[in-house]
Amino acid sequence: MLLFDAHRHLPDTGTGSPVQIRVVCGTREADWDAVLAQAATDPHVIPMLGLHPWFVATAAPGWEARLDALLRAHRTGVGECGLDFAREAADRPAQEQAFRLQLRLAHALHRPVAIHAVRAWGRLLDLLREEGVPPAGALVHAFSGSPETVSALQAMGIFLSFSAEGLAPARTKIHEVLRAVPSSHLLLETDDGGDLERVIATAAVLRGVAAEDLAARTWKNGLRCFKELMA
Repeated sequence: MLLFDAHRHLPDTGTGSPVQIRVVCGTREADWDAVLAQAATDPHVIPMLGLHPWFVATAAPGWEARLDALLRAHRTGVGECGLDFAREAADRPAQEQAFRLQLRLAHALHRPVAIHAVRAWGRLLDLLREEGVPPAGALVHAFSGSPETVSALQAMGIFLSFSAEGLAPARTKIHEVLRAVPSSHLLLETDDGGDLERVIATAAVLRGVAAEDLAARTWKNGLRCFKELMA
């Protein structure tokens, strides 16, 4: 099968498969050079550079200019970035400012963006409407929102990706959401590692389709979502 892993992180040890494309995201400045180095030596890696909301508060001054320079110098997407209001100490205004900046970079440089969102769906939709979805494409990774949020994001043309954690047996609400996502905008991922074929097999059972068909569908969707970064 052709396999497309829509979101994962360092350390990325690969899969041993010559047909698996992996989107590897840097989440803070300390990751960016390593992600670029891996992409330079592995043609199956699509690099993404961004500032994750967890690390906004500790980002060094000038991170915006350094990210801008790297994006201009390399063929890479923007992210992982977004909003995470799950923690009581979250600096919401700072997260929103960082997210806006990265959306604007994605617009200006015509790059796809990988979005993280936890307990911030209303504000995420607000900011996407205000800033606009980058024309090169966007996905929300490890999706955990409601069917209503699926509809709102689908109307914007955003891809939704599901992880192994989200498809665990106890996550029945997410199972229902997975079934509601149109096949044209569905992606699958390993996130922090794991077996993508197992993720595909689980999602296929939940959607009532053959694993081979789901793998082919998500492969095509991945190529569409990240077309601006494909050779």
